[in-house]
Amino acid sequence: MEALHEALREALRTEALHEALYEALYEALHEALREALYMEALHKALHAALYEALRIEALHKALRKALCMEALHKALYWVPAIFPIASTRLCLYSHLIFYPSFLPYILPT
Repeated sequence: MEALHEALREALRTEALHEALYEALYEALHEALREALYMEALHKALHAALYEALRIEALHKALRKALCMEALHKALYWVPAIFPIASTRLCLYSHLIFYPSFLPYILPT
């Protein structure tokens, strides 16, 4: 009877150890999976934010370039109005219309 009692106690102890080990492994696996899903969600969110930031930066650069080109176009359009001497008085110097700083030194007075 003593041997049966000892065997039953050993079996119950082994079963309790097995359950404790199973529960610990389950909890660790659950925590690892939750951490992995959190990291995946964080990775996706960071990827989306970086993509949006790069897209906004590209749009900003394109807009800045377009505005610069528009300003240059307007400036070149107004050059004959600002320097009427080059466009009306001397047609020989028309190639100097875009270099107004040279005009006072070259044109006769």
